[in-house]
Amino acid sequence: MPRTRVTALALALALALTLAGCTRAEDGAAPTPSATRSTPPVKAPAASSRPLDGDAHVPSPRGIDERNATAVALAWAELSYGYDTVYDAHPHAATLRAARYLTREKAALEKSYSPAAGPGAQWNTWAGHRAWTEANATLIDADEEARTDESTRALRVVSVDGKAHGRDGWKGPGPRLHAYLTLTNPGKSAPWRVHEISIIEAASTPTRRP
Repeated sequence: MPRTRVTALALALALALTLAGCTRAEDGAAPTPSATRSTPPVKAPAASSRPLDGDAHVPSPRGIDERNATAVALAWAELSYGYDTVYDAHPHAATLRAARYLTREKAALEKSYSPAAGPGAQWNTWAGHRAWTEANATLIDADEEARTDESTRALRVVSVDGKAHGRDGWKGPGPRLHAYLTLTNPGKSAPWRVHEISIIEAASTPTRRP
C-alpha cells in the first residue's frame, strides 16, 4: 500500500476515535479532561472598606486577659460582630479586626478570603440608616465549659445579641447568633486563640421594643 494512503487511513482513524470519544462524553460516560475543562468564573472584587477614624463606632477591647479562654472568646465575638456600615463594606471587615484573637492558621484563612456575595438584606437595612452594631456577647454554660477545659484546648459557646444604632436616630436589631468555638494554646503561659468556629444564626429577629 502506498505511503500516502497509509497516512490518510491513519488520520481518518484518529479522527473517528476523537469523534467517538466526544460522543461518549455527551452520552454520560466519564468525560475526558478536555471535555470537562471550562473557563473559571470571574469573581467580582469585593468593595473596599474605609480606614477607621475617630467617628467610627467599632469595639476596641482593652485589658483582655488572653490567658483566659473565656475572655478571649468574648472579645473575639464582640469584635467580629461589631460593624459600622459607614466604614465597613462587608461584615468580613469586622472578622479581620478580630483576627488578632485567631490562631495563625485561622487568621491566614480569613485574610485570604474574599466575599463572593453581597452582605445581605439585613446589612442593607443597617447601611440605609448608616448604622453601627453593638454585639452583646455572653457565655453559655460557663461552669460546664470550664470543667471540660484541657491544658491546650478549650470549648466555648458564646451567645451574641446585638443592637443596631442608626446615625439618623433609627434603632433596630443587630446580629443574633450562637458561636461554637474551639480555642487552643501551645503551652501553659501562651495566650488562648480561636482555632475553629461554627455559627448558628438566630432563626428570627425579635421585634424592637419602644
